[in-house]
Amino acid sequence: MSQKLNTPKGTRDFTSFELKKRDYLLNILKDCFKAFNFQEIQTPSFENLTTLTGKYGDEEDNLMFKILSSGEKIKKADTEALKENNLSKFSNSLSDKALRYDLTVPLSRFVSQNLNNLSFPFKRFQTQLVWRAERPQRGRYREFLQCDVDIIGESNLLNEVECIKVYDTVFKRLGMPKVNLRINNRQILEGISKLMNLDSVNEIASILDKTDKIGVEGVMNELKNKNIKDAALNKLKFFLDLEGSNEEKIKSLRTEFISNKISTDGIDLLEKIIITSEKFNLNNVDLIFDLTLARGLSYYTGTIIEVSSPSEFYIGSIGGGGRYDNLVQKNNPRLSGFGISFGFDRIFLILDELNLFPDELNSSKSFLFLNFGSDKIDNLLIFIDELREKNITCELYPSDIKIKKQMDYANQRRIDYVVLIGEEETNRNIFKLKDMSSGDESSFDLNNIIPEIEKLS
Repeated sequence: MSQKLNTPKGTRDFTSFELKKRDYLLNILKDCFKAFNFQEIQTPSFENLTTLTGKYGDEEDNLMFKILSSGEKIKKADTEALKENNLSKFSNSLSDKALRYDLTVPLSRFVSQNLNNLSFPFKRFQTQLVWRAERPQRGRYREFLQCDVDIIGESNLLNEVECIKVYDTVFKRLGMPKVNLRINNRQILEGISKLMNLDSVNEIASILDKTDKIGVEGVMNELKNKNIKDAALNKLKFFLDLEGSNEEKIKSLRTEFISNKISTDGIDLLEKIIITSEKFNLNNVDLIFDLTLARGLSYYTGTIIEVSSPSEFYIGSIGGGGRYDNLVQKNNPRLSGFGISFGFDRIFLILDELNLFPDELNSSKSFLFLNFGSDKIDNLLIFIDELREKNITCELYPSDIKIKKQMDYANQRRIDYVVLIGEEETNRNIFKLKDMSSGDESSFDLNNIIPEIEKLS
């Protein structure tokens, strides 16, 4: 018995109809990015391991798909690390390259490598595949399309506002229901971590980020298991329990920071971003200041944002991003970056579930010329060539089998029109067009075949 073949876990095949839907979504994203004057770039599917590691966090580094070294390089494997059960070190010794985990770190490498050839601020968009060894689930895959826009240049709150408006513009053009765009600032979280007597917010960021899944109590329990002291947990809970409007939460937070001599720079910036963004007439996003938002990636240094799926079809986060100051070049404010990403596959599921894809994804019509025998196809090939020159979709059935089978093929392929030029039609110097959706059949002068088909295409 032959072995059943399957796609690798967390990957998918796409039919031509699914690809039409994906192209529709991707084209809207790209058109919106271009409207904001972002320029497209592409980077390799894999990078040097040294480029990628140490930028995301230990947990994320372990989710990279590493490329196994070959030939003489395999002799450099650290077998002592294997004996010591240091699997991470052993794995790294077997590989010096990995598939890209995201598009932001490759972007930072690209900018660093091309500093003298770029004008700043550098606004780029990128739509390419990334790979992560995560546990697959609905809307989350191991190979998926990421769609990013980033602005590299002097840190300016208008960069954040611009990217927030990109989200709003995309969701409006897609006809999506209103979504919540949560916003926070890593400087605020660092201030809270100081009040908790922690070295850095990175000690709690990955757990804090799970608040929307496990709730505040769940976060408290997990942090308690990490031996975070009760006094620190109570301080954190005070902040997480803050309620009210954005203005009310900001006011309470600022009061607490000032009384404890903690810098309010992050609070001031966040307030300005919210006020400025709302002047831009946001249609499809509600800005919500959310102290539980941490964004687990360790390269974020300032503003962080995350977009939740609409309540009409909740599937979790559908986008996010933030400010990173040190990825391109450490301590160089001229090369600070801010960027956002769109969760393409989850947005696709939302559009599909809510029937937001257009009924007619491809307005151009397709034509199938039926095959009545090799002695009659010479003229057909001339017609078909001329139609294709005009970008009209058409084909000739490859063999002269029964007409019923050729018609069945047309139905299976969702062909719009079938063209019939058989013995009878040739003698009368006509051709027939059959509308496959209505079943209607019409006859036309064969000399007018090109203009008649052009009218329908």
